[in-house]
Amino acid sequence: MKWFRSFAALALAVFALSGKSPALALSADGIAASVPQFESVATYVGPAPATQKVHLVVFLAYPNQAAVDSFAQTVNNPDSTSYGAFMTPDQFAATFAPSPSTYSTVEYLIAGAGIQVVQTYANRKVIDAVATVAQADAVFHTIISQYRYRNVTYYANSVPALVPSALKGIVMAVSGFNNFAQHFAQPPQVNNPLTTPLGYGPRDIETAYNEPIHAGGWTGSGVTIAIETAYDYLDNDASGYWSAFGVKRTGYLVRKFVDDPVPQGLPLPGQSDETTLDTEQTTSNAPGANVIVYEGVDPLNSTFDDMYEQTVIDPRVDVVTTSWGSCEAGSDPNEVAADNDLFEQGAAEGQTRFAAAGDNGSRDCGTNNPPDGLPGQPNPITVDFPSSSPWVGAAGGTTLVLNANRSIRSESAWSGGGGGFSQFFGLPRYQSIVQTLASTTWRNTPDVALDADPNTPYALFYLGSWGLAVGGTSCVAPGLAAMYAQIDQYWGHRLGLSQTGLYNGFRTRTYPGVAWHDIVSGSNGDYNAHPGYDNATGVGSLNGYRYMLQIPRTRGALPLFVRRAPWHR
Repeated sequence: MKWFRSFAALALAVFALSGKSPALALSADGIAASVPQFESVATYVGPAPATQKVHLVVFLAYPNQAAVDSFAQTVNNPDSTSYGAFMTPDQFAATFAPSPSTYSTVEYLIAGAGIQVVQTYANRKVIDAVATVAQADAVFHTIISQYRYRNVTYYANSVPALVPSALKGIVMAVSGFNNFAQHFAQPPQVNNPLTTPLGYGPRDIETAYNEPIHAGGWTGSGVTIAIETAYDYLDNDASGYWSAFGVKRTGYLVRKFVDDPVPQGLPLPGQSDETTLDTEQTTSNAPGANVIVYEGVDPLNSTFDDMYEQTVIDPRVDVVTTSWGSCEAGSDPNEVAADNDLFEQGAAEGQTRFAAAGDNGSRDCGTNNPPDGLPGQPNPITVDFPSSSPWVGAAGGTTLVLNANRSIRSESAWSGGGGGFSQFFGLPRYQSIVQTLASTTWRNTPDVALDADPNTPYALFYLGSWGLAVGGTSCVAPGLAAMYAQIDQYWGHRLGLSQTGLYNGFRTRTYPGVAWHDIVSGSNGDYNAHPGYDNATGVGSLNGYRYMLQIPRTRGALPLFVRRAPWHR
């Protein structure tokens, strides 16, 4: 447990009120990956086969973390003269990335040990490799073993994996030593015996929240949204959804496979409902936006590590959404820090990122997802990662009841909406002006909330039928991404960190005014909704059009068409 506390102590300074941000990732004892906590309740089987292949993701540290922190904060600070002066991925790499020689050294040392390097990246932050168990054990001074838990056999490192001495201070984390730690996304469902949609459709949500598409016809045209997910979706499901609700798509929808083997069509029913939901929500609520579905073949943490890397270096991507995550209390702090670096790069480039805050209320680990739970305390008070990152907009949940004309009759905190405070990330500057936080030391979640209650569900066309209606914050993250695509189109450029706008009402003392719906009733378990910010619904829900108009204008942002010109040449 020593490494957990040491990481937390370092993280406390991140985004501190002083504005100073020391490096949060380099483990003083050179740990590359911690021991998964599930091993204390699993049955040890024996050593993993020496020739078994494992997919490793090697993260390099920034040479000057403080400079990265300073830049990312400055360009997302509306009080700065550099507000909105975001970098392109190439500019970021040229300014902040490890040097080409350092990157080559890491690659050379890995390959020299017999490990196959399968992917390198332009930002020189990540190296993908495939190793045998014997090679991984030898290079990273660990022991990969087999464990049996609930009738499933897993592999995992039984001792911490260590950074080789030659790479200390250069490599900050390595993931992939186990196939137990994984992301989850299972939207709460309601069976629908009808052959027509059950639940809210695009027009219901757009009208209730007065989104820019409803108020002024902004569709997200010219903006690109990335969906980060595992598994595939059916083209006919997406087109069937559009047809049923009269959605006129003008943007493109494409897949981007993250790792081999690529997901060929749908796997077992129930494994692709999340991807289908995210795709239908983003494409219908922002019908003019281009949507790239980044698909992993599985939900392993290492797969999502690669996904995060690939979205932040894609110059097309303006807005990102993911409905997948894992409870922070059960996460490897080294990997969390490495992923957070990628989200920070995205914010420095002006990307706006949303993640579901979780569907287990204030106790995100839950009791039904073994890889998420903690031995000895199966349901602790904790938040969800990546929504707990200060560079990610945490999407919480409400219970939304509409009148016949789609106006809001009532809205309260949904009992399952994730929220609380991080134990990894310190209080961000944008929350320091809020008076009603559960913690004045740590990052609080969620930031914002929309309808997520499965009792006030969203329609889902899945596997060719309307057999399900769904809820959960899995509906909120893609909905917010679509709304931000509309807003990006209106302003004509990227807006960066969503919290710049979400907390602007506290900065200007106009909250809640006409832009926010302050939620004052309901609870997510340990936190009640109340006037002002709360850890059940964040700043509340939004009047999208009014909210759009109060977002601070950026001073140095590049127009969308200027930034995109090189891509289309």
